Amino acid sequence: MIRYIRHKEIDFQKWDNCISHAVNGNIYATSWHLDLVCKNWDALILNDYEAVMPLPWGKKWGLKYIAQPLFCQQLGVFHHSKNIIVDDFLTSIPKSFLYINLNLNVHNGKSKFTFKQNANFELFINEHQHLREKYSKSHLKNISKAQKCPVEISNQVDSPSEYLARKSKEAKGFMTKEQLLMENIIIEKALAESKGEMFSASIGGKNVSSIFLLKYSKRLTLLSSCTDAKGKKASAYFFLLDYILSLEKFKGYIFDFEGSNISGIAQRNKGFGAELTNYYTVKFNFLERICQFTLYLVIF
Repeated sequence: MIRYIRHKEIDFQKWDNCISHAVNGNIYATSWHLDLVCKNWDALILNDYEAVMPLPWGKKWGLKYIAQPLFCQQLGVFHHSKNIIVDDFLTSIPKSFLYINLNLNVHNGKSKFTFKQNANFELFINEHQHLREKYSKSHLKNISKAQKCPVEISNQVDSPSEYLARKSKEAKGFMTKEQLLMENIIIEKALAESKGEMFSASIGGKNVSSIFLLKYSKRLTLLSSCTDAKGKKASAYFFLLDYILSLEKFKGYIFDFEGSNISGIAQRNKGFGAELTNYYTVKFNFLERICQFTLYLVIF
């Protein structure tokens, strides 16, 4: 039976155990990450945590809605079995939520409520030489350019505060102050609990490019990166990411580029040999939910 459980009633030990053992578990669905990125979240739970679905929600004009939080690319249903029907969960969402716009995860596939298909790119990290054979010519050229500059791997990576200061300058105009602070909170928390790692590249001893990765169950997720004007001119990002992919400790991991639907970013990710995966956004029509809710009130 699928039950709706409020946040305060969730057994978080069982929850995180379900996510860690799920065939499609990801870091976005762990309780610590959801607690950081969601103002409120409840859940749908099958039996004794055999499958779970987080429900991040908010309220506007007195009406409750479910919407995808920032820094949380894929949610949906997480499960141990392949016999899970995602739409069974979606139709079990309480009718009191009058609007729903939520990203499923790549393993959930399409739903009858599918609104949009999204692009993501993933790369299995094996021998570095083999990885490089799949790099685009332009990426190899950018890496060579950086080496000649020379761009170097920094022995002193950015601290969260240093990263925030540089990112605030570079992200001006496309990230709000609130978004930058939220990203920084995630970085600080992940670093403190060994769930993330920062890498930096420098020119003349000064950091010009940094990449922050979340780490979870043999999976690396590129949560954030920042490259200043000097670093961009020297193609420092390409050099730094190539270095990360060369590290022996990450061999056997999946590198998740976390997007993108934006063609330029998608091409850059593809240029590292990453393969396209798709995940879907489900959307419930507002009027449809109003009718369902009205019927629910009449019946019960």
